[in-house]
Amino acid sequence: MRLHKTLLALAPLAGLLLGAALALADDAAPPPEPPPGRVREWCKENPGKCQEARAKHEAFCKENPQKCEEMRQKRAERREYCKQNPDKCEEQRAEMKQHMSEMKAKCAADPAKCQEMKDQMRERMQHHGSGPDPAP
Repeated sequence: MRLHKTLLALAPLAGLLLGAALALADDAAPPPEPPPGRVREWCKENPGKCQEARAKHEAFCKENPQKCEEMRQKRAERREYCKQNPDKCEEQRAEMKQHMSEMKAKCAADPAKCQEMKDQMRERMQHHGSGPDPAP
């Protein structure tokens, strides 16, 4: 039951992250954001994109210091939670990887539908004022 509540609490976050990933996806380029927990590897493979992402993050934090601090606190809380509950975190990561694989397969099967979802997410992110500018 406790796991169920945890998953329910993480579902909106997972949806937001997935939607953001879909919204930011560019079929011809490497992923615009580093995968969670693999920033160093991603930066070695994509130095230009890494520098660009850092600059965007710094600009965002200058414009939204409170929001940036809230995100830092949430990351710290999540790290602490995962230190205390490594099995649960690993299970959640595995579930997220599975979900991402399913979404990739769906997008490969129906690229038009996938593009529609990306466009919708970009629009939602703009309305909330928290997302990046839409890709041209």
